[in-house]
Amino acid sequence: MTRETTIARALLVLVFAPAGGLFGKAVANAAQGREWWPWLVAALVWLVVLGLVSMAVSNRFDEHR
Repeated sequence: MTRETTIARALLVLVFAPAGGLFGKAVANAAQGREWWPWLVAALVWLVVLGLVSMAVSNRFDEHR
């Protein structure tokens, strides 16, 4: 496995794992009748921001090949 592949896999985990936890928290709050939308917004913001960072890092590695 190349260094780029290792970094890409790590970034994938850093993007999707916390977002899954935030979505799970939103579902749990909705099931309890509490406000769920702040957790959903946080998950979406996390996905967008870290997804953009992940793309920037990936593009940076592509430029150095």
